[in-house]
Amino acid sequence: MRSFERAFSKLQAGDELVLLDGTYSAASGTGTIHWDNGSASAQIPSGTAQRPTVVRAQNPGSVRIIGPLFIGRSNRKDSYIRIQGLTFEGGGSLYNSSFVTLKDVGFHGPFDIGTNDHHQGNTDNLVEDVWIWSAGARVIAINYRAHRNVWRRVLVRGDGCGTSACSGSGNPNVGFTVYDSMDVSVQNVMVIDRVLAGSDSPYADFACAQHTSDPRYYFGRNEWLGVLSLNSPDIGFYCEPDEIIDQTPTLKLIDSVFWNARQGGVNIARAGQRHHIRNLRIRSSGDGFRFAPALKSSGASIGELIIDGDGRFAVNSSVAVSGAAISGRWNAPVNQAGCAERCSYSTIPDPRYELPGLALIGYGRDGTRHGEEGFDAPSGKPLWPWPNDARIRNEMCAATSRGFCAAGTTISSYVAGSDFRTESSSDDR
Repeated sequence: MRSFERAFSKLQAGDELVLLDGTYSAASGTGTIHWDNGSASAQIPSGTAQRPTVVRAQNPGSVRIIGPLFIGRSNRKDSYIRIQGLTFEGGGSLYNSSFVTLKDVGFHGPFDIGTNDHHQGNTDNLVEDVWIWSAGARVIAINYRAHRNVWRRVLVRGDGCGTSACSGSGNPNVGFTVYDSMDVSVQNVMVIDRVLAGSDSPYADFACAQHTSDPRYYFGRNEWLGVLSLNSPDIGFYCEPDEIIDQTPTLKLIDSVFWNARQGGVNIARAGQRHHIRNLRIRSSGDGFRFAPALKSSGASIGELIIDGDGRFAVNSSVAVSGAAISGRWNAPVNQAGCAERCSYSTIPDPRYELPGLALIGYGRDGTRHGEEGFDAPSGKPLWPWPNDARIRNEMCAATSRGFCAAGTTISSYVAGSDFRTESSSDDR
């Protein structure tokens, strides 16, 4: 019988398995790529640094796996594995992994790196040109107790949870989060058109937090570079770590856009030191930019903010901002330390930022992991058209026509403007 279990049992470290077009499932006899009830129904063998084990589609976008991707188990780390060109109906998890690469992969269902039931870590993984969408999940994508991972050009959409797991205190609905982690680089990740359902507790498109006393999971040196939150039902970016590592900065938030957030653009609180925050574009209600770390807080550098909207304060910061162009209708443009220099206020927004995607800068050299040369430097490459645009639309728009799934629209045209409507695909990146 042709099955993943049989195929993977024949693979040696560094081998390549090429999947022909089709749908692979337990019903078809091929099985799924995951651990089931503690037994290895189909586990990809680890490769080596010189020769990773590869599982890829012969034709990217034409291979569909019914079931989740699941790599590693509690008593064994799986490493040096590359998955490319597949789509998983069921989400995925890097459960105990290192040096895994996911490239040109779709996850219909929540995806996570990390776990709380072992302490071996999930490090040095690369998630590049990936898209994740899900309904019925509290968190769509998470980096949890997992260090030195790079998320590059990832698209996230939450289609509402609507269950008791997503309501009440401590159960907020989140798009993408970095939790109990350090040295995570989030580059050109977009959370677009996330929605709440039923009694879902609101929180944020982008979240980061740390609430454990274990020093192995302190928070720090995490970065968000060129990220985009578009049409958040709550807050664009919300960060609240309790315990941080001594090295600084606690976080970098640079060259990023938080557009049409209903309850606030950026909210950074609790512990932190020497945050580096520059060049943000914000349109929101509530507070546009709120900065209020208390514990271990010192030496923040904040500046070059362009903020439009309405609510309490455009800038509500305990540290004076250096450079802010504020427009809109606010109760007051600034509060607390406010703006120190190069500040302006107008009721008319700057028209250059009507298309939020055009403010984004591309980051990271393709294929690089954390710490490698150029891994988090400006790439100099255009982001538009967005990679795999046509394939993403085909997969993510199968059951909805909202947002970029409207007729005649692509991700690129939706975010970056009508000049991209004629682009049929960007699968050649």
